[in-house]
Order: sequence, then C-alpha cells, then structure tokens
Amino acid sequence: MLHPITNVHGCSLSLEFSLCLSFILLLSNGCTEASAYHIKGICSYKDKYYKPGETFWRGCDMCSCHEFGFYCFAPMKPTSWPRKCRRIKTECGYMVVYKESPLVECRAYSWIG
Repeated sequence: MLHPITNVHGCSLSLEFSLCLSFILLLSNGCTEASAYHIKGICSYKDKYYKPGETFWRGCDMCSCHEFGFYCFAPMKPTSWPRKCRRIKTECGYMVVYKESPLVECRAYSWIG
C-alpha cells in the first residue's frame, strides 16, 4: 500500500501520483509552464470511469486519476526555435521542423503551456 503525501493545500496525494508528477517536471527540465488543471470528484471522462493511478486522454490533454479526482496537462506550444526551422500545427499541438526538410523535427529552444 502506498502512503499518502499531503500537498500545500492539505490534500493527500498518493506517492505514485507524486512520483509521476515529479517525473513530468524532470522531463521538462523542471521549468515547465504547461497548462495543468485539476478536476475534483469522480475520475471519469465520456462515461468511462478510471481508478487512482490510471492515466487517460481527455481530448488532447493527458490526465492522471488519483483519489480526489484527476489532473490534466495540456499540450505545450513552442515559443522560440532556430531560424532554419519553423513551427507547424498538429492535431493535438505543435511541432518544430526544418524549413528545408519539413519531415525532420528541429529542437525548439522554449515551450509554454
């Protein structure tokens, strides 16, 4: 059994969820400005119910269920990239590709939620 962790708002979070959130922040170099939101209550979407620890997609947002509802993270949008590249819209977000080779991804300098 996982022991709960209490966050700054006094809510209890499972260790598993806390580790997942920490992993997301680690992957984003700890400097993410991702749009994240919390929905309290039953963890459900489109008449499907989820258990604590399960993840699911809510449209283009990735969500993680926990004991008190779920957290969702919206896709990130690149804000700066090399001059030889350009940003293109995808179905659920954006990509940065080389202007001369639009099938090859280019690394963006910064992203925002």
